[in-house]
Amino acid sequence: MSRKFCLKNKVFSFGVIAFMILFIIACAGKNSTSTPTYSISGTVTLSGAALSGVTINLTGTATASTTTDISGNFSFTGLSNGTYTITPSLTDHTFKPVSTVVVVSGASDNNINFAATATTASTYSISGTVSGAVLSGVTITLSGDTTGTATTDASGKYSFPGIVDGSYTVTPSIMGGYTFSPTNATVSVNGADVTVTNFAETAVSTTTYKISGTVTASGSAFSGVIISLTGAATASTTTDTSGNFSFTGLYNGDYTVTPVPTNSYIFTPSSTAVTISSDSVASISFAATSSTASTYNISGTVSGAVLSGVTITLSGAGSATTTTNASGNYSFPYIVDGSYTVTPSLTGYTFSPTNAAVSIDGADITITNFAED
Repeated sequence: MSRKFCLKNKVFSFGVIAFMILFIIACAGKNSTSTPTYSISGTVTLSGAALSGVTINLTGTATASTTTDISGNFSFTGLSNGTYTITPSLTDHTFKPVSTVVVVSGASDNNINFAATATTASTYSISGTVSGAVLSGVTITLSGDTTGTATTDASGKYSFPGIVDGSYTVTPSIMGGYTFSPTNATVSVNGADVTVTNFAETAVSTTTYKISGTVTASGSAFSGVIISLTGAATASTTTDTSGNFSFTGLYNGDYTVTPVPTNSYIFTPSSTAVTISSDSVASISFAATSSTASTYNISGTVSGAVLSGVTITLSGAGSATTTTNASGNYSFPYIVDGSYTVTPSLTGYTFSPTNAAVSIDGADITITNFAED
Protein backbone atom coordinates (compact mmCIF):
# COMPACT_ATOMS: atom_id res chain seq x y z
CA MET A 1 0.00 0.00 0.00
CA SER A 2 1.46 3.37 -0.97
CA ARG A 3 2.31 6.04 1.59
CA LYS A 4 0.10 8.46 -0.39
CA PHE A 5 -2.92 6.18 -0.02
CA CYS A 6 -2.29 5.71 3.71
CA LEU A 7 -2.08 9.47 4.24
CA LYS A 8 -5.38 10.03 2.41
CA ASN A 9 -6.99 7.26 4.48
CA LYS A 10 -5.82 8.83 7.78
CA VAL A 11 -7.09 12.27 6.75
CA PHE A 12 -10.46 10.77 5.83
CA SER A 13 -10.73 8.89 9.14
CA PHE A 14 -9.83 12.01 11.11
CA GLY A 15 -12.50 13.97 9.23
CA VAL A 16 -15.16 11.35 10.02
CA ILE A 17 -14.25 11.33 13.73
CA ALA A 18 -14.28 15.14 13.91
CA PHE A 19 -17.69 15.24 12.20
CA MET A 20 -19.11 12.70 14.67
CA ILE A 21 -17.82 14.66 17.68
CA LEU A 22 -19.34 17.91 16.38
CA PHE A 23 -22.62 16.11 15.65
CA ILE A 24 -22.80 14.72 19.21
CA ILE A 25 -22.07 18.16 20.72
CA ALA A 26 -24.75 19.78 18.56
CA CYS A 27 -27.33 17.17 19.55
CA ALA A 28 -26.48 17.56 23.23
CA GLY A 29 -26.93 21.31 22.93
CA LYS A 30 -30.36 20.90 21.37
CA ASN A 31 -31.51 18.47 24.04
CA SER A 32 -30.17 20.41 27.03
CA THR A 33 -32.49 22.63 29.01
CA SER A 34 -31.43 25.42 31.29
CA THR A 35 -32.74 25.39 34.85
CA PRO A 36 -34.25 28.77 35.78
CA THR A 37 -32.51 30.66 38.56
CA TYR A 38 -33.64 33.52 40.76
CA SER A 39 -32.25 36.27 42.99
CA ILE A 40 -32.56 37.52 46.56
CA SER A 41 -31.77 41.18 47.09
CA GLY A 42 -32.49 44.07 49.41
CA THR A 43 -31.18 47.11 51.23
CA VAL A 44 -29.58 47.98 54.57
CA THR A 45 -30.22 51.41 56.08
CA LEU A 46 -29.04 53.36 59.11
CA SER A 47 -31.47 56.06 60.32
CA GLY A 48 -33.11 55.92 56.90
CA ALA A 49 -29.86 56.40 54.95
CA ALA A 50 -28.03 53.76 52.90
CA LEU A 51 -25.39 51.82 54.84
CA SER A 52 -22.48 50.43 52.82
CA GLY A 53 -19.91 47.84 53.83
CA VAL A 54 -22.31 45.54 55.67
CA THR A 55 -21.48 41.85 55.30
CA ILE A 56 -24.52 39.84 54.19
CA ASN A 57 -24.37 36.07 54.63
CA LEU A 58 -26.57 33.61 52.75
CA THR A 59 -27.10 30.11 54.16
CA GLY A 60 -29.52 27.27 53.51
CA THR A 61 -29.98 25.66 50.09
CA ALA A 62 -26.82 27.49 49.02
CA THR A 63 -24.18 29.50 50.87
CA ALA A 64 -22.60 32.79 49.83
CA SER A 65 -21.47 36.15 51.18
CA THR A 66 -21.55 39.67 49.79
CA THR A 67 -21.24 43.30 50.96
CA THR A 68 -23.66 46.19 50.61
CA ASP A 69 -22.68 48.84 48.03
CA ILE A 70 -22.69 52.63 48.45
CA SER A 71 -26.48 52.59 48.06
CA GLY A 72 -26.84 50.01 50.82
CA ASN A 73 -27.94 47.37 48.31
CA PHE A 74 -26.99 43.70 48.19
CA SER A 75 -27.90 40.86 45.85
CA PHE A 76 -27.45 37.10 45.49
CA THR A 77 -28.09 35.76 41.99
CA GLY A 78 -28.21 32.37 40.30
CA LEU A 79 -30.26 30.77 43.11
CA SER A 80 -32.46 27.70 42.70
CA ASN A 81 -35.77 27.11 44.48
CA GLY A 82 -35.20 26.50 48.18
CA THR A 83 -35.09 27.97 51.68
CA TYR A 84 -32.42 30.51 52.59
CA THR A 85 -31.48 32.60 55.63
CA ILE A 86 -30.08 36.13 55.16
CA THR A 87 -27.99 37.54 58.03
CA PRO A 88 -26.30 41.00 58.13
CA SER A 89 -23.26 41.83 60.25
CA LEU A 90 -21.09 44.90 60.87
CA THR A 91 -18.88 45.77 63.83
CA ASP A 92 -20.55 48.11 66.38
CA HIS A 93 -23.95 47.70 64.74
CA THR A 94 -27.07 45.65 65.42
CA PHE A 95 -29.81 44.89 62.92
CA LYS A 96 -33.56 44.53 62.83
CA PRO A 97 -34.44 41.88 61.96
CA VAL A 98 -31.28 40.04 63.00
CA SER A 99 -31.90 37.54 60.19
CA THR A 100 -34.63 36.70 57.68
CA VAL A 101 -35.75 33.41 56.16
CA VAL A 102 -36.51 33.64 52.43
CA VAL A 103 -38.28 30.91 50.46
CA VAL A 104 -37.57 30.99 46.72
CA SER A 105 -40.31 29.20 44.77
CA GLY A 106 -40.49 30.12 41.11
CA ALA A 107 -39.75 33.83 41.61
CA SER A 108 -37.09 36.20 42.91
CA ASP A 109 -37.48 38.07 46.21
CA ASN A 110 -36.04 41.57 45.97
CA ASN A 111 -37.41 43.19 49.13
CA ILE A 112 -35.29 41.83 51.96
CA ASN A 113 -34.48 44.91 54.04
CA PHE A 114 -32.63 45.49 57.31
CA ALA A 115 -32.45 48.54 59.61
CA ALA A 116 -29.12 49.03 61.38
CA THR A 117 -28.49 50.70 64.74
CA ALA A 118 -25.04 51.94 65.76
CA THR A 119 -24.06 50.64 69.18
CA THR A 120 -21.00 49.94 71.28
CA ALA A 121 -22.94 47.46 73.42
CA SER A 122 -21.73 43.87 73.48
CA THR A 123 -23.81 41.35 71.54
CA TYR A 124 -24.55 37.71 72.25
CA SER A 125 -26.37 34.78 70.70
CA ILE A 126 -29.62 32.92 71.33
CA SER A 127 -29.46 29.30 70.20
CA GLY A 128 -31.18 25.98 70.71
CA THR A 129 -32.39 22.73 69.20
CA VAL A 130 -35.53 21.01 67.96
CA SER A 131 -36.03 17.27 68.42
CA GLY A 132 -38.52 14.96 66.71
CA ALA A 133 -39.27 13.37 63.35
CA VAL A 134 -38.39 16.49 61.33
CA LEU A 135 -35.16 18.23 62.32
CA SER A 136 -34.28 20.38 59.30
CA GLY A 137 -36.28 23.34 58.03
CA VAL A 138 -38.22 24.19 61.19
CA THR A 139 -38.85 27.95 61.23
CA ILE A 140 -37.72 29.67 64.43
CA THR A 141 -39.13 33.15 65.08
CA LEU A 142 -37.52 35.65 67.43
CA SER A 143 -39.60 38.51 68.86
CA GLY A 144 -39.14 41.03 71.66
CA ASP A 145 -36.48 43.73 71.83
CA THR A 146 -35.53 42.75 68.28
CA THR A 147 -36.95 40.36 65.69
CA GLY A 148 -35.67 37.72 63.33
CA THR A 149 -36.32 34.36 61.67
CA ALA A 150 -34.06 31.36 61.16
CA THR A 151 -34.42 27.72 60.17
CA THR A 152 -33.00 24.63 61.85
CA ASP A 153 -30.16 22.74 60.20
CA ALA A 154 -29.94 18.98 59.56
CA SER A 155 -29.24 18.43 63.29
CA GLY A 156 -32.20 20.52 64.42
CA LYS A 157 -29.97 23.38 65.60
CA TYR A 158 -30.58 27.13 65.16
CA SER A 159 -28.91 30.36 66.26
CA PHE A 160 -29.56 34.10 66.34
CA PRO A 161 -26.27 36.06 66.55
CA GLY A 162 -25.83 39.77 67.25
CA ILE A 163 -28.36 40.01 70.11
CA VAL A 164 -28.10 42.77 72.71
CA ASP A 165 -29.28 42.52 76.33
CA GLY A 166 -33.06 42.32 76.56
CA SER A 167 -36.12 40.07 76.74
CA TYR A 168 -37.09 37.81 73.85
CA THR A 169 -39.54 35.09 72.84
CA VAL A 170 -38.49 32.17 70.64
CA THR A 171 -41.22 30.28 68.75
CA PRO A 172 -40.86 27.18 66.52
CA SER A 173 -43.20 26.38 63.63
CA ILE A 174 -43.42 24.02 60.69
CA MET A 175 -46.03 23.32 58.03
CA GLY A 176 -49.16 21.65 59.43
CA GLY A 177 -49.20 18.31 61.14
CA TYR A 178 -46.85 19.11 64.05
CA THR A 179 -46.97 20.77 67.45
CA PHE A 180 -44.12 21.73 69.78
CA SER A 181 -43.58 21.47 73.51
CA PRO A 182 -43.13 24.05 74.80
CA THR A 183 -44.99 26.15 72.18
CA ASN A 184 -42.47 28.97 72.78
CA ALA A 185 -39.77 30.04 75.22
CA THR A 186 -39.16 33.41 76.88
CA VAL A 187 -35.50 34.22 77.51
CA SER A 188 -33.50 37.14 78.86
CA VAL A 189 -30.09 38.06 77.51
CA ASN A 190 -27.98 39.67 80.25
CA GLY A 191 -24.30 39.78 79.44
CA ALA A 192 -24.03 36.21 78.11
CA ASP A 193 -25.12 33.84 75.37
CA VAL A 194 -28.40 31.99 76.01
CA THR A 195 -29.27 28.38 75.13
CA VAL A 196 -33.01 27.84 74.85
CA THR A 197 -34.80 24.79 76.25
CA ASN A 198 -35.21 22.07 73.60
CA PHE A 199 -38.43 22.15 71.56
CA ALA A 200 -39.92 18.63 71.26
CA GLU A 201 -41.87 18.07 68.05
CA THR A 202 -44.97 15.83 67.89
CA ALA A 203 -46.91 14.74 64.80
CA VAL A 204 -50.63 15.39 65.31
CA SER A 205 -52.12 14.89 61.85
CA THR A 206 -51.52 12.78 58.75
CA THR A 207 -54.46 14.16 56.76
CA THR A 208 -53.51 16.34 53.80
CA TYR A 209 -55.47 18.51 51.41
CA LYS A 210 -55.23 20.18 48.01
CA ILE A 211 -55.22 23.65 46.47
CA SER A 212 -56.22 23.78 42.81
CA GLY A 213 -57.40 26.22 40.19
CA THR A 214 -57.31 27.44 36.60
CA VAL A 215 -55.59 30.10 34.51
CA THR A 216 -57.32 31.56 31.45
CA ALA A 217 -56.47 34.07 28.73
CA SER A 218 -59.42 35.74 26.98
CA GLY A 219 -61.68 33.04 28.42
CA SER A 220 -59.61 30.12 27.09
CA ALA A 221 -57.35 27.72 28.97
CA PHE A 222 -53.79 29.01 29.34
CA SER A 223 -51.15 26.28 29.61
CA GLY A 224 -47.51 26.54 30.62
CA VAL A 225 -47.97 29.17 33.36
CA ILE A 226 -45.67 28.72 36.38
CA ILE A 227 -47.67 28.80 39.64
CA SER A 228 -45.82 29.46 42.90
CA LEU A 229 -47.03 28.34 46.34
CA THR A 230 -45.63 29.95 49.49
CA GLY A 231 -46.64 30.06 53.14
CA ALA A 232 -47.08 26.93 55.27
CA ALA A 233 -45.39 25.01 52.43
CA THR A 234 -43.53 26.00 49.29
CA ALA A 235 -43.81 24.49 45.83
CA SER A 236 -44.21 25.37 42.18
CA THR A 237 -46.07 23.76 39.31
CA THR A 238 -47.17 24.54 35.74
CA THR A 239 -50.66 24.72 34.27
CA ASP A 240 -51.62 21.84 31.97
CA THR A 241 -53.25 21.98 28.51
CA SER A 242 -56.58 22.77 30.19
CA GLY A 243 -55.07 25.63 32.18
CA ASN A 244 -55.40 23.70 35.43
CA PHE A 245 -52.92 23.51 38.31
CA SER A 246 -52.88 21.63 41.60
CA PHE A 247 -50.84 21.40 44.81
CA THR A 248 -51.40 18.23 46.84
CA GLY A 249 -50.21 16.88 50.19
CA LEU A 250 -50.88 20.14 52.04
CA TYR A 251 -51.62 20.49 55.75
CA ASN A 252 -53.86 23.05 57.45
CA GLY A 253 -52.30 26.50 57.23
CA ASP A 254 -52.03 29.79 55.36
CA TYR A 255 -50.74 29.84 51.78
CA THR A 256 -50.28 32.32 48.94
CA VAL A 257 -50.75 31.23 45.32
CA THR A 258 -49.00 33.38 42.70
CA PRO A 259 -48.87 33.02 38.90
CA VAL A 260 -45.46 34.12 37.63
CA PRO A 261 -45.73 36.75 34.86
CA THR A 262 -43.76 36.50 31.64
CA ASN A 263 -42.49 39.23 29.33
CA SER A 264 -45.85 39.07 27.56
CA TYR A 265 -48.48 38.49 30.26
CA ILE A 266 -49.56 39.72 33.70
CA PHE A 267 -52.31 38.22 35.86
CA THR A 268 -55.41 39.32 37.76
CA PRO A 269 -55.35 38.92 40.68
CA SER A 270 -51.56 38.99 40.96
CA SER A 271 -51.77 36.56 43.93
CA THR A 272 -54.36 34.92 46.16
CA ALA A 273 -54.16 34.10 49.88
CA VAL A 274 -55.63 30.68 50.72
CA THR A 275 -56.33 29.15 54.14
CA ILE A 276 -56.69 25.37 54.41
CA SER A 277 -58.84 24.40 57.39
CA SER A 278 -59.57 20.66 57.25
CA ASP A 279 -60.73 20.82 53.63
CA SER A 280 -59.26 21.22 50.15
CA VAL A 281 -59.60 24.55 48.33
CA ALA A 282 -60.51 24.58 44.64
CA SER A 283 -61.55 27.16 42.04
CA ILE A 284 -58.56 29.50 42.50
CA SER A 285 -58.75 31.45 39.24
CA PHE A 286 -56.38 33.82 37.47
CA ALA A 287 -56.95 35.76 34.23
CA ALA A 288 -53.96 36.50 32.00
CA THR A 289 -53.70 39.78 30.12
CA SER A 290 -51.27 40.50 27.32
CA SER A 291 -48.85 43.19 28.45
CA THR A 292 -45.29 44.35 27.85
CA ALA A 293 -45.40 46.84 30.73
CA SER A 294 -42.70 46.70 33.40
CA THR A 295 -43.74 45.38 36.81
CA TYR A 296 -42.68 46.36 40.32
CA ASN A 297 -43.13 45.36 43.98
CA ILE A 298 -45.26 46.72 46.80
CA SER A 299 -43.94 45.55 50.16
CA GLY A 300 -44.06 46.39 53.83
CA THR A 301 -44.15 45.18 57.42
CA VAL A 302 -46.61 44.59 60.25
CA SER A 303 -45.46 45.04 63.86
CA GLY A 304 -47.13 43.95 67.07
CA ALA A 305 -47.89 40.84 69.10
CA VAL A 306 -48.79 38.70 66.07
CA LEU A 307 -46.42 38.95 63.11
CA SER A 308 -47.26 35.89 60.99
CA GLY A 309 -50.54 35.23 59.18
CA VAL A 310 -51.89 38.80 58.94
CA THR A 311 -53.96 39.10 55.75
CA ILE A 312 -52.86 41.93 53.45
CA THR A 313 -55.29 42.98 50.71
CA LEU A 314 -54.33 44.97 47.61
CA SER A 315 -56.99 46.89 45.68
CA GLY A 316 -57.07 49.58 43.01
CA ALA A 317 -55.45 49.26 39.58
CA GLY A 318 -54.94 45.58 40.42
CA SER A 319 -56.05 43.18 43.14
CA ALA A 320 -54.35 40.53 45.26
CA THR A 321 -54.16 39.06 48.74
CA THR A 322 -51.24 37.66 50.70
CA THR A 323 -50.23 36.97 54.31
CA THR A 324 -47.31 38.18 56.40
CA ASN A 325 -44.40 35.83 57.10
CA ALA A 326 -42.83 35.02 60.46
CA SER A 327 -41.08 38.42 60.52
CA GLY A 328 -44.26 40.35 59.69
CA ASN A 329 -43.09 41.07 56.14
CA TYR A 330 -45.25 40.88 53.02
CA SER A 331 -44.80 41.60 49.33
CA PHE A 332 -46.90 41.94 46.19
CA PRO A 333 -44.66 41.26 43.15
CA TYR A 334 -45.44 41.90 39.47
CA ILE A 335 -47.45 45.11 39.95
CA VAL A 336 -47.81 47.58 37.07
CA ASP A 337 -47.92 51.39 37.36
CA GLY A 338 -51.09 52.69 38.98
CA SER A 339 -52.81 53.68 42.23
CA TYR A 340 -53.42 51.08 44.93
CA THR A 341 -54.67 50.68 48.50
CA VAL A 342 -53.08 48.21 50.91
CA THR A 343 -55.18 47.02 53.86
CA PRO A 344 -54.15 44.71 56.76
CA SER A 345 -56.64 42.56 58.67
CA LEU A 346 -56.59 40.02 61.49
CA THR A 347 -59.52 38.92 63.63
CA GLY A 348 -59.45 40.61 67.05
CA TYR A 349 -56.91 43.29 66.08
CA THR A 350 -56.91 46.82 64.68
CA PHE A 351 -54.11 48.51 62.77
CA SER A 352 -52.62 51.98 62.56
CA PRO A 353 -52.92 53.20 59.91
CA THR A 354 -56.01 51.20 58.86
CA ASN A 355 -54.76 51.21 55.25
CA ALA A 356 -52.23 52.90 53.00
CA ALA A 357 -52.73 54.50 49.56
CA VAL A 358 -49.73 54.18 47.26
CA SER A 359 -48.90 54.99 43.65
CA ILE A 360 -46.44 53.01 41.55
CA ASP A 361 -44.67 55.07 38.93
CA GLY A 362 -41.71 53.16 37.55
CA ALA A 363 -40.26 51.96 40.88
CA ASP A 364 -40.82 49.57 43.79
CA ILE A 365 -42.74 50.90 46.81
CA THR A 366 -42.16 50.19 50.51
CA ILE A 367 -45.18 50.99 52.65
CA THR A 368 -45.21 52.61 56.09
CA ASN A 369 -45.31 50.00 58.85
CA PHE A 370 -48.74 48.86 60.06
CA ALA A 371 -48.79 48.84 63.89
CA GLU A 372 -51.05 46.17 65.36
CA ASP A 373 -53.20 47.07 68.38
